[in-house]
Amino acid sequence: MAIQAQLYSENHGFPMFGSHDLIMDNGCGVGLGGFNHFSFDLQQKQQLQQQHQQLQRLQQIQNQQQRNQQNLFLDNGSFIASTLKNNPITTTTNNNNSHLPMLHSQSITSQFEKQRQEIDQYLRLQNERLRLVLQEQRKQQLAVVLKRIESKTLFLLGQKDEQIAQAANRTMELENFLRRLEAENQEWQKAAQDNEAMVVYLNNALEQVKERTPFGFFNNDAEDAESCCDVNMEKDEELLQEVVQDETEENRGVLEVFELEKQRKLMMMTVCKGCNSRSSCMLFLPCRHLCSCEVCEPLLDCCPVCTKAKKASIEALIF
Repeated sequence: MAIQAQLYSENHGFPMFGSHDLIMDNGCGVGLGGFNHFSFDLQQKQQLQQQHQQLQRLQQIQNQQQRNQQNLFLDNGSFIASTLKNNPITTTTNNNNSHLPMLHSQSITSQFEKQRQEIDQYLRLQNERLRLVLQEQRKQQLAVVLKRIESKTLFLLGQKDEQIAQAANRTMELENFLRRLEAENQEWQKAAQDNEAMVVYLNNALEQVKERTPFGFFNNDAEDAESCCDVNMEKDEELLQEVVQDETEENRGVLEVFELEKQRKLMMMTVCKGCNSRSSCMLFLPCRHLCSCEVCEPLLDCCPVCTKAKKASIEALIF
Protein backbone atom coordinates (compact mmCIF):
# COMPACT_ATOMS: atom_id res chain seq x y z
CA MET A 1 0.00 0.00 0.00
CA ALA A 2 2.95 2.34 0.69
CA ILE A 3 4.23 1.79 -2.85
CA GLN A 4 0.78 2.49 -4.33
CA ALA A 5 0.51 5.71 -2.31
CA GLN A 6 3.96 6.71 -3.53
CA LEU A 7 2.90 5.97 -7.11
CA TYR A 8 -0.06 8.37 -6.98
CA SER A 9 1.71 10.99 -4.88
CA GLU A 10 4.48 11.49 -7.46
CA ASN A 11 2.12 12.82 -10.17
CA HIS A 12 2.99 16.35 -8.93
CA GLY A 13 -0.49 17.73 -9.39
CA PHE A 14 -0.94 16.71 -13.07
CA PRO A 15 -4.66 15.96 -13.50
CA MET A 16 -5.81 12.62 -14.82
CA PHE A 17 -8.59 12.23 -17.36
CA GLY A 18 -11.90 13.66 -16.22
CA SER A 19 -10.34 16.38 -14.04
CA HIS A 20 -12.64 19.17 -12.99
CA ASP A 21 -10.21 21.81 -14.27
CA LEU A 22 -10.26 20.42 -17.79
CA ILE A 23 -13.99 19.73 -18.03
CA MET A 24 -15.07 23.20 -16.93
CA ASP A 25 -16.16 25.52 -19.71
CA ASN A 26 -13.43 28.04 -20.54
CA GLY A 27 -15.80 30.63 -21.96
CA CYS A 28 -14.51 30.29 -25.56
CA GLY A 29 -17.00 27.77 -26.83
CA VAL A 30 -14.99 24.71 -25.69
CA GLY A 31 -16.88 22.81 -22.99
CA LEU A 32 -17.26 19.25 -21.74
CA GLY A 33 -17.78 17.87 -25.22
CA GLY A 34 -14.53 19.52 -26.41
CA PHE A 35 -12.39 17.91 -23.72
CA ASN A 36 -14.01 14.48 -24.10
CA HIS A 37 -12.68 14.64 -27.64
CA PHE A 38 -9.13 14.71 -26.25
CA SER A 39 -9.53 11.72 -23.86
CA PHE A 40 -7.28 8.69 -23.96
CA ASP A 41 -7.91 6.30 -26.74
CA LEU A 42 -8.48 2.61 -26.18
CA GLN A 43 -4.86 1.59 -26.69
CA GLN A 44 -3.54 4.12 -24.16
CA LYS A 45 -6.13 3.00 -21.63
CA GLN A 46 -5.10 -0.62 -22.10
CA GLN A 47 -1.42 0.28 -21.62
CA LEU A 48 -2.17 2.15 -18.40
CA GLN A 49 -4.30 -0.72 -17.12
CA GLN A 50 -1.52 -3.20 -17.92
CA GLN A 51 1.05 -1.05 -16.08
CA HIS A 52 -1.27 -0.78 -13.10
CA GLN A 53 -1.80 -4.55 -13.08
CA GLN A 54 1.97 -5.11 -13.24
CA LEU A 55 2.45 -2.80 -10.29
CA GLN A 56 -0.20 -4.69 -8.34
CA ARG A 57 1.44 -8.03 -9.18
CA LEU A 58 4.85 -6.72 -8.11
CA GLN A 59 3.34 -5.47 -4.87
CA GLN A 60 1.74 -8.86 -4.26
CA ILE A 61 5.08 -10.60 -4.96
CA GLN A 62 6.83 -8.28 -2.52
CA ASN A 63 4.24 -8.91 0.17
CA GLN A 64 4.48 -12.65 -0.45
CA GLN A 65 8.27 -12.52 -0.15
CA GLN A 66 8.01 -10.61 3.11
CA ARG A 67 5.59 -13.18 4.49
CA ASN A 68 7.87 -16.02 3.34
CA GLN A 69 10.83 -14.33 5.00
CA GLN A 70 8.94 -13.98 8.25
CA ASN A 71 7.81 -17.61 8.06
CA LEU A 72 11.39 -18.68 7.33
CA PHE A 73 12.64 -16.83 10.38
CA LEU A 74 9.96 -18.42 12.49
CA ASP A 75 10.71 -21.85 11.06
CA ASN A 76 14.46 -21.46 11.65
CA GLY A 77 13.90 -20.29 15.19
CA SER A 78 11.54 -23.14 15.99
CA PHE A 79 13.87 -25.62 14.32
CA ILE A 80 16.87 -24.43 16.34
CA ALA A 81 14.86 -24.41 19.55
CA SER A 82 13.56 -27.91 18.93
CA THR A 83 17.06 -29.14 18.06
CA LEU A 84 18.51 -27.68 21.23
CA LYS A 85 15.71 -29.12 23.27
CA ASN A 86 15.88 -32.64 21.80
CA ASN A 87 19.73 -32.87 21.68
CA PRO A 88 21.16 -31.04 24.67
CA ILE A 89 24.30 -33.17 24.62
CA THR A 90 25.19 -32.44 20.99
CA THR A 91 24.71 -28.72 21.57
CA THR A 92 27.93 -28.30 23.37
CA THR A 93 29.83 -30.57 21.00
CA ASN A 94 28.41 -28.97 17.82
CA ASN A 95 28.65 -25.29 18.84
CA ASN A 96 30.40 -24.28 15.64
CA ASN A 97 27.77 -25.94 13.45
CA SER A 98 24.99 -23.78 15.00
CA HIS A 99 26.21 -20.73 13.08
CA LEU A 100 25.36 -22.28 9.70
CA PRO A 101 21.56 -21.62 9.85
CA MET A 102 22.20 -18.06 10.98
CA LEU A 103 24.49 -17.41 8.03
CA HIS A 104 21.97 -18.97 5.69
CA SER A 105 19.22 -16.79 7.17
CA GLN A 106 21.31 -13.63 6.75
CA SER A 107 22.03 -14.46 3.09
CA ILE A 108 18.32 -14.99 2.44
CA THR A 109 17.53 -11.72 4.18
CA SER A 110 20.07 -9.85 2.09
CA GLN A 111 18.65 -11.37 -1.07
CA PHE A 112 15.12 -10.38 -0.06
CA GLU A 113 16.31 -6.87 0.72
CA LYS A 114 18.05 -6.65 -2.64
CA GLN A 115 14.94 -7.88 -4.44
CA ARG A 116 12.81 -5.41 -2.52
CA GLN A 117 15.10 -2.55 -3.52
CA GLU A 118 15.02 -3.67 -7.14
CA ILE A 119 11.23 -3.81 -7.04
CA ASP A 120 11.05 -0.37 -5.46
CA GLN A 121 13.39 1.01 -8.09
CA TYR A 122 11.30 -0.57 -10.84
CA LEU A 123 8.13 0.89 -9.34
CA ARG A 124 9.70 4.34 -9.13
CA LEU A 125 10.83 4.06 -12.74
CA GLN A 126 7.35 3.04 -13.89
CA ASN A 127 5.79 5.80 -11.83
CA GLU A 128 8.13 8.36 -13.42
CA ARG A 129 7.32 7.05 -16.90
CA LEU A 130 3.61 7.23 -16.16
CA ARG A 131 3.98 10.79 -14.88
CA LEU A 132 5.88 11.82 -18.05
CA VAL A 133 3.27 10.18 -20.27
CA LEU A 134 0.44 11.98 -18.49
CA GLN A 135 2.33 15.26 -18.63
CA GLU A 136 2.95 14.88 -22.37
CA GLN A 137 -0.68 14.00 -23.00
CA ARG A 138 -1.82 17.01 -21.04
CA LYS A 139 0.50 19.24 -23.09
CA GLN A 140 -0.93 17.81 -26.29
CA GLN A 141 -4.48 18.39 -25.08
CA LEU A 142 -3.71 21.98 -24.14
CA ALA A 143 -2.03 22.54 -27.52
CA VAL A 144 -5.11 21.26 -29.35
CA VAL A 145 -7.41 23.40 -27.20
CA LEU A 146 -5.30 26.51 -27.81
CA LYS A 147 -5.23 25.78 -31.54
CA ARG A 148 -9.03 25.52 -31.67
CA ILE A 149 -9.43 28.69 -29.64
CA GLU A 150 -7.01 30.47 -31.96
CA SER A 151 -8.87 29.32 -35.08
CA LYS A 152 -12.20 30.40 -33.57
CA THR A 153 -10.73 33.77 -32.61
CA LEU A 154 -9.32 34.31 -36.10
CA PHE A 155 -12.70 33.47 -37.61
CA LEU A 156 -14.50 35.96 -35.35
CA LEU A 157 -11.89 38.63 -36.05
CA GLY A 158 -12.34 38.07 -39.79
CA GLN A 159 -16.09 38.56 -39.45
CA LYS A 160 -15.60 41.76 -37.47
CA ASP A 161 -13.15 43.07 -40.09
CA GLU A 162 -15.71 42.42 -42.83
CA GLN A 163 -18.39 44.24 -40.84
CA ILE A 164 -16.04 47.19 -40.28
CA ALA A 165 -15.23 47.31 -44.02
CA GLN A 166 -18.94 47.23 -44.91
CA ALA A 167 -19.67 50.01 -42.41
CA ALA A 168 -16.83 52.11 -43.86
CA ASN A 169 -18.16 51.63 -47.42
CA ARG A 170 -21.67 52.53 -46.28
CA THR A 171 -20.32 55.65 -44.57
CA MET A 172 -18.51 56.72 -47.75
CA GLU A 173 -21.68 56.19 -49.81
CA LEU A 174 -23.72 58.28 -47.38
CA GLU A 175 -21.10 61.03 -47.41
CA ASN A 176 -21.10 61.12 -51.23
CA PHE A 177 -24.91 61.18 -51.25
CA LEU A 178 -24.89 64.04 -48.73
CA ARG A 179 -22.43 66.01 -50.87
CA ARG A 180 -24.64 65.52 -53.93
CA LEU A 181 -27.67 66.72 -51.99
CA GLU A 182 -25.76 69.79 -50.82
CA ALA A 183 -24.69 70.56 -54.39
CA GLU A 184 -28.28 70.18 -55.65
CA ASN A 185 -29.51 72.39 -52.82
CA GLN A 186 -27.05 75.09 -53.79
CA GLU A 187 -28.12 74.82 -57.44
CA TRP A 188 -31.79 75.15 -56.49
CA GLN A 189 -31.02 78.13 -54.27
CA LYS A 190 -29.10 79.77 -57.10
CA ALA A 191 -31.96 79.10 -59.54
CA ALA A 192 -34.46 80.54 -57.05
CA GLN A 193 -32.33 83.65 -56.61
CA ASP A 194 -32.06 84.04 -60.40
CA ASN A 195 -35.83 83.68 -60.75
CA GLU A 196 -36.42 86.23 -58.02
CA ALA A 197 -34.02 88.62 -59.72
CA MET A 198 -35.80 88.05 -63.05
CA VAL A 199 -39.20 88.70 -61.45
CA VAL A 200 -37.95 91.91 -59.86
CA TYR A 201 -36.43 93.02 -63.16
CA LEU A 202 -39.62 92.28 -65.10
CA ASN A 203 -41.76 94.08 -62.52
CA ASN A 204 -39.52 97.12 -62.73
CA ALA A 205 -39.60 97.02 -66.52
CA LEU A 206 -43.39 96.69 -66.47
CA GLU A 207 -43.70 99.67 -64.14
CA GLN A 208 -41.48 101.72 -66.42
CA VAL A 209 -43.57 100.74 -69.47
CA LYS A 210 -46.76 101.66 -67.64
CA GLU A 211 -45.33 105.05 -66.78
CA ARG A 212 -44.31 105.72 -70.40
CA THR A 213 -47.53 104.48 -72.09
CA PRO A 214 -50.84 106.35 -72.08
CA PHE A 215 -53.58 105.47 -69.62
CA GLY A 216 -55.79 102.57 -70.65
CA PHE A 217 -53.10 100.68 -72.60
CA PHE A 218 -53.38 97.65 -70.29
CA ASN A 219 -57.16 97.90 -69.78
CA ASN A 220 -58.96 94.69 -70.75
CA ASP A 221 -62.53 95.85 -70.12
CA ALA A 222 -65.29 96.86 -72.52
CA GLU A 223 -63.14 99.65 -73.90
CA ASP A 224 -61.79 97.21 -76.50
CA ALA A 225 -62.67 97.87 -80.10
CA GLU A 226 -65.72 96.64 -81.89
CA SER A 227 -63.93 93.66 -83.45
CA CYS A 228 -60.82 91.57 -82.96
CA CYS A 229 -58.91 94.18 -85.01
CA ASP A 230 -59.02 96.79 -82.27
CA VAL A 231 -57.80 100.36 -82.55
CA ASN A 232 -55.84 99.88 -79.29
CA MET A 233 -54.00 97.03 -80.95
CA GLU A 234 -52.90 99.45 -83.62
CA LYS A 235 -51.72 101.85 -80.94
CA ASP A 236 -49.78 99.07 -79.29
CA GLU A 237 -48.12 98.30 -82.60
CA GLU A 238 -47.13 101.94 -83.00
CA LEU A 239 -45.62 102.06 -79.52
CA LEU A 240 -43.81 98.83 -80.20
CA GLN A 241 -42.32 100.26 -83.38
CA GLU A 242 -41.09 103.30 -81.46
CA VAL A 243 -39.44 101.09 -78.87
CA VAL A 244 -37.82 98.95 -81.56
CA GLN A 245 -36.37 102.01 -83.26
CA ASP A 246 -34.76 103.13 -79.99
CA GLU A 247 -33.15 99.76 -79.15
CA THR A 248 -31.17 99.93 -75.91
CA GLU A 249 -30.54 97.55 -73.03
CA GLU A 250 -33.42 99.05 -71.13
CA ASN A 251 -35.76 98.79 -74.13
CA ARG A 252 -34.93 95.12 -74.59
CA GLY A 253 -36.70 94.33 -71.34
CA VAL A 254 -39.56 96.52 -72.44
CA LEU A 255 -39.82 94.57 -75.69
CA GLU A 256 -40.06 91.34 -73.76
CA VAL A 257 -42.82 92.79 -71.63
CA PHE A 258 -44.63 94.00 -74.76
CA GLU A 259 -44.51 90.55 -76.28
CA LEU A 260 -45.82 88.92 -73.12
CA GLU A 261 -48.61 91.46 -72.80
CA LYS A 262 -49.51 91.04 -76.46
CA GLN A 263 -49.78 87.30 -76.13
CA ARG A 264 -51.87 87.67 -73.00
CA LYS A 265 -54.29 90.06 -74.68
CA LEU A 266 -54.64 87.82 -77.70
CA MET A 267 -55.48 84.91 -75.45
CA MET A 268 -57.97 87.01 -73.53
CA MET A 269 -59.58 88.18 -76.75
CA THR A 270 -60.02 84.69 -78.12
CA VAL A 271 -61.41 83.21 -74.89
CA CYS A 272 -65.18 82.91 -74.49
CA LYS A 273 -66.52 85.68 -72.26
CA GLY A 274 -69.27 83.42 -71.00
CA CYS A 275 -67.33 80.44 -69.65
CA ASN A 276 -63.73 81.84 -69.82
CA SER A 277 -62.45 78.42 -70.86
CA ARG A 278 -63.30 77.65 -74.49
CA SER A 279 -62.25 79.59 -77.59
CA SER A 280 -64.60 82.22 -79.05
CA CYS A 281 -66.05 81.33 -82.44
CA MET A 282 -69.44 83.20 -82.53
CA LEU A 283 -69.66 86.78 -83.86
CA PHE A 284 -72.48 88.83 -82.36
CA LEU A 285 -74.48 91.28 -84.50
CA PRO A 286 -74.78 94.24 -84.79
CA CYS A 287 -71.79 94.97 -82.50
CA ARG A 288 -69.53 92.42 -84.31
CA HIS A 289 -67.76 91.24 -81.16
CA LEU A 290 -66.17 87.78 -81.31
CA CYS A 291 -66.87 86.91 -77.69
CA SER A 292 -68.71 83.59 -77.29
CA CYS A 293 -68.41 79.87 -78.01
CA GLU A 294 -71.06 77.63 -79.53
CA VAL A 295 -72.19 76.33 -76.13
CA CYS A 296 -72.62 79.72 -74.47
CA GLU A 297 -74.12 81.59 -77.50
CA PRO A 298 -77.75 80.32 -77.10
CA LEU A 299 -77.65 81.30 -73.44
CA LEU A 300 -76.61 84.92 -74.04
CA ASP A 301 -79.19 87.62 -74.99
CA CYS A 302 -76.69 90.45 -75.17
CA CYS A 303 -73.05 90.94 -75.99
CA PRO A 304 -70.86 90.27 -72.90
CA VAL A 305 -68.38 92.93 -74.10
CA CYS A 306 -70.56 95.95 -74.84
CA THR A 307 -73.90 94.72 -73.38
CA LYS A 308 -75.78 95.53 -76.61
CA ALA A 309 -78.82 93.44 -77.47
CA LYS A 310 -78.05 90.49 -79.69
CA LYS A 311 -80.05 90.41 -82.91
CA ALA A 312 -78.14 87.64 -84.65
CA SER A 313 -74.94 85.63 -84.48
CA ILE A 314 -72.57 84.21 -87.08
CA GLU A 315 -70.01 81.43 -86.65
CA ALA A 316 -66.55 82.73 -87.52
CA LEU A 317 -64.14 80.36 -89.26
CA ILE A 318 -60.63 81.35 -88.11
CA PHE A 319 -57.68 79.72 -89.84
